Amino acid sequence: MATTHIDLHYTPIKRCFKHYLLPAITGLIIKSLFIMGDTIMIGRGTGPDGLGAVALTIPFFSFFTAIAMMLGIGGSAMMAIQFGKGRFEEGQTLFVQSLLLTLILAGGLSMAGLYWLDEMLALMGAQGNTAALTGDFLSIMLQFFIIYALGWVLSCFIRNDGNPRLAMYAMAGSALLNLVLDYFFIFHFGWGIKGAAYATGIAQSLMLLFLLTHFFNPRSKLKLSLRGLGLSKAPKILSIGLPIFFIESSMAATTLIYNVVLLDLGGELYLNAFSIVMNVGIFVMFILVGIGQACQPIISFNHGAESVERVRETLFIGLRFAVITGVVAVILSQLFSKQISGLFTVDNPELVMLSASALVFYFLAFPFMAINLVTATMFQSIGSPANANIISLCRGFLFVVIGLFALPKVLPESGVWLSPLFAETLAALISVVLLARLLKQMKNQTPAVVEQT
Repeated sequence: MATTHIDLHYTPIKRCFKHYLLPAITGLIIKSLFIMGDTIMIGRGTGPDGLGAVALTIPFFSFFTAIAMMLGIGGSAMMAIQFGKGRFEEGQTLFVQSLLLTLILAGGLSMAGLYWLDEMLALMGAQGNTAALTGDFLSIMLQFFIIYALGWVLSCFIRNDGNPRLAMYAMAGSALLNLVLDYFFIFHFGWGIKGAAYATGIAQSLMLLFLLTHFFNPRSKLKLSLRGLGLSKAPKILSIGLPIFFIESSMAATTLIYNVVLLDLGGELYLNAFSIVMNVGIFVMFILVGIGQACQPIISFNHGAESVERVRETLFIGLRFAVITGVVAVILSQLFSKQISGLFTVDNPELVMLSASALVFYFLAFPFMAINLVTATMFQSIGSPANANIISLCRGFLFVVIGLFALPKVLPESGVWLSPLFAETLAALISVVLLARLLKQMKNQTPAVVEQT
């Protein structure tokens, strides 16, 4: 049987990229498909109000996910750089301290969310049955947030420790179990949206247990131990992870604003349509995130090893794959928007037509999002978060908010759905400028000559 071992010093970049891409993309595609399946079951099992409740919870779970991704990607990127330099003890310390930070921040957020749950619901502007369903969903999901966050962080480190397939299998298995439990809890047991929340929590718990098997692998450089315990690396972990935090948390903020604007424009019908658009959009976004995850370990390691040409080659492969993915998404949305929207609801043609129209406009942003996400990943992977933060804040918050309030005045019917295109396009211009400056600096560097002994 062919070996799957990859040496990031010597293995050709295309092979390295394929090694990391397939598990990352496969796992995230499966996960996104089951997120859509989860939402379809909620929509069909609880009605349009269930879809509205899911839409209202997106801002808060985007923020919670942002915390987990900040710690996981920030810590693991630094670990990969240290591994590239041969400093394995330093990498172990970053791992242990990232886990400790996760426990502290995730635990604090969970308790705060449960304590101020009523205030959170009031902030959303939810009313009636939609508010009740949202409260039921959040009250259960918050209890599992520590497990969810630990799973995210572990998967990032395991991927950078040379075992991306395990992260893929864990994610895929969790998603499959989630969907199976949804079917029984929602339709057979009649637990409604509470059943969906319990299904997600149980699936995340088993994912975490599966990920822990990595540390029984003799090839694992990372160990589950208290060696390096403390918070001395916390500032560096947080600073490197800030770009992904801004990406996700700004999505939380803009989604919250989206909900307010949509409720004002068209009430719960627009909110329910937004839920469909977001859940379908996650499918494409996860593919783009997977491409970034495939690039990150290769870039970080070779940056640490001062292999400039390998860093540059990885960047261009990632950009090419991501932009092609975005273009394909646009084409498919133009062809099948009605069929996709029809999956989420029963006997509601008005909702299907509105969400189909919204999908067409919303998906136009993905080719530009591809450029922004891969470029931000590049800066983050080399330990240069400032430029990544600029891109993330512009595309994820500043330009989106401007578009949300300005475009509906010019284009009343489609303006609210075109704000992502507006934001990603302007941010892509910034990304190209920053990336050109970086490539110029890299060109002036002397590439490391790596000879295999």
